[in-house]
Amino acid sequence: MTTERVRARITGATSHGSLLELIRATGGMSRQQLLASTGMSRATLYERLEALLRRHFIYEAESMEATGGRRSRKIRFDDRGRVVLAFAMGQTHATVAVSDTNGLVLRARTVQHFINAPAEEVLQPLIQIGGELLDAGNEEQLIGIGVGVPAPVEAETGYVVHPTTIPGWEPGAVVTAMSARWPVPVVVENDARAGALGECRDDSDTTVYVKIATGIGCGIVVEGAILQGAHGAAGDIGHIHIASGGALCRCGRRGCLATFSSGGSLLDRLGNEGINTLDDIVAAAGAGNASVEAALLTAADVLGGALAATVTTVNPNKLVLGGKIGTIPLFANQVRDRVLRDVVERIAYGLTVTAGQPGDTAAVDGLTRLVIGKVYSAKAIDALLNDLVPSS
Repeated sequence: MTTERVRARITGATSHGSLLELIRATGGMSRQQLLASTGMSRATLYERLEALLRRHFIYEAESMEATGGRRSRKIRFDDRGRVVLAFAMGQTHATVAVSDTNGLVLRARTVQHFINAPAEEVLQPLIQIGGELLDAGNEEQLIGIGVGVPAPVEAETGYVVHPTTIPGWEPGAVVTAMSARWPVPVVVENDARAGALGECRDDSDTTVYVKIATGIGCGIVVEGAILQGAHGAAGDIGHIHIASGGALCRCGRRGCLATFSSGGSLLDRLGNEGINTLDDIVAAAGAGNASVEAALLTAADVLGGALAATVTTVNPNKLVLGGKIGTIPLFANQVRDRVLRDVVERIAYGLTVTAGQPGDTAAVDGLTRLVIGKVYSAKAIDALLNDLVPSS
């Protein structure tokens, strides 16, 4: 479990939204402490607090230690019973989860699917599962939905762009389907970028996350923010050109990284070994199958060579490998060895290369945090309350 990191202006908070950010970031403050921290007049602060109380964004919690007069009460962010619904979609499976605002998964279900089917056939069964998970709760309030897809995504609109893995989907198919079922904010993000945020434990971290499953995706987080790129395609490293005349990639070119190091490419090479799924690869690697181990080592070595350039460019302190293939110990260790061998010492210094959380844990965590950030941002709260921020 990770907690959303809130970028709050600890002093000078004047609007409703920035005041809520301050309360969230500190875990709660008394009215006197808020007056001292914000510099607002008493009348303005109390008006702001009353508006937030009416909309159930805050509540008066436990009494604080007395300082010579009546005990003051701590003003806390009211996230009681608030939940987020997350859909972490891969190419062959999806996890649907209900989480609280601290990222704790309350209920979840993982199912097999094929994302290259028409959007309606993929999304509606998952929406049905989401409804069932929400119905299983008790006195919960859905505040937003997060959806991860294995394709580039335009952050502002949530539209899928350059949909190589889902070529038949309309750009706004995900947003339209989710909004039709639930009238709450919807966040759509690339699955690897959501995973990168979920693996980032501290805003001071620079994290590169690489998901190796059927395909290859990458997310980069710097100071708590996901690197989106000019057109939502940052981290699409699966289509880096590695060699001329290689296997045909689904993007239409030959020799892409995905044709050497993805789970899909491994399945193509191991088909004669009776290996038909990614789970088969994981099981065979665990059993010490020599052919599978050799294929994994070769794929990991190629990936590590490509990632050395990314690591040198970004200079992260964490490189995290996710997905069913990326978390296989043999694979992860080979990637680490190749990266650390290829980069110069000043880039390798302090860099950790590890396997990430199992399954879709990181993606669900990242999606939950993105939703919380959108729903409770100062801008969103101010717009909701039509705040003009009068001078105080």
